[in-house]
Amino acid sequence: MLRYSTYQSIYDRKTDSRNEGALRKGAARLKEAIANSISNIIARITLVKVMVFFLFVVMAWAAMASAVDSSSDHDVAESESVVVRQGDSLWKIAAAHKPGDMDTRIYVTAIQRANGLAGSNIQPGDILVLPAK
Repeated sequence: MLRYSTYQSIYDRKTDSRNEGALRKGAARLKEAIANSISNIIARITLVKVMVFFLFVVMAWAAMASAVDSSSDHDVAESESVVVRQGDSLWKIAAAHKPGDMDTRIYVTAIQRANGLAGSNIQPGDILVLPAK
C-alpha cells in the first residue's frame, strides 16, 4: 500500500488558474483603458493649446491691422528720386532735399537705407530714391 500519494486534482487547480487568469486579463484591460484615456486627454489638451495659440496669433494680427488702418498719420507719401550728376555726393543731395528741421547726417543715413547702400559711394547716372519728408 502507498503511504504517500502525489495525486493532485486537476479540477481544483484549473478553477483557481482560470480565476487568476481572468483577473490578470481584467487588470491588463483596465490598465490599457486607463493608459488610452490618459493619452486621449493629453492629446485633447495639446490640441486645445494649439488652438488657443492660433487664436491668440489671429487676434494679435487683427489688432495690429486695425491699429494701422485706424491711424490717420499713415498717408501714402510719394517718394522722390534723383539722378546723380558729376560732382554730387550723398551729403550734397541730402542737404538739398532734406526737411528743414532734420539733421543732414540723419537724412544721409535714411537715403542709404532707402537705396540699400552700404557706404557713401555713388556714381554719376545712379538713381537714388529719397525718403518721404
